[in-house]
Amino acid sequence: MDLSIWTELAAGIGCRFDAPRPDDTEEWALIARLDASTLYLNRNQTYRGQSLLILDLRHACRPDELTLPEWNAFCADLHRAEIAVQRSVKPDHVNVVSLGNVMPHLHWHIIPRYRSDPRWGQPIWPEAPPQRLSAEEESALKASVRELL
Repeated sequence: MDLSIWTELAAGIGCRFDAPRPDDTEEWALIARLDASTLYLNRNQTYRGQSLLILDLRHACRPDELTLPEWNAFCADLHRAEIAVQRSVKPDHVNVVSLGNVMPHLHWHIIPRYRSDPRWGQPIWPEAPPQRLSAEEESALKASVRELL
């Protein structure tokens, strides 16, 4: 990514992760709004249940930019979301990752891992070919996670 674009995004200029954001895009579908963030189901379901938890409180790139109450609220949302995803899809393991290298806005990737997945025992990046669910499967998965929140 061009450094000047990343610098603008980090400053909150044109950040597509800033709230309000669309409920559904080509990349994600709304599961639920939580206290400090919003949980989305990734459209790419190579790792069934892969979700994205995006901070809603304000634009921030790193945890040290949050107040302690903001950080606690965001982490409480993560805890709640990860448990709901885990209980819904019953993976063998769950990766929880916050990088910010591509999108400098605090967010967590919740990535269920399965012994049968294409990169078991390795990082998911570079990603395996994307897999999409049918509209019915996506709707059922979102409802399952939402019910467990």
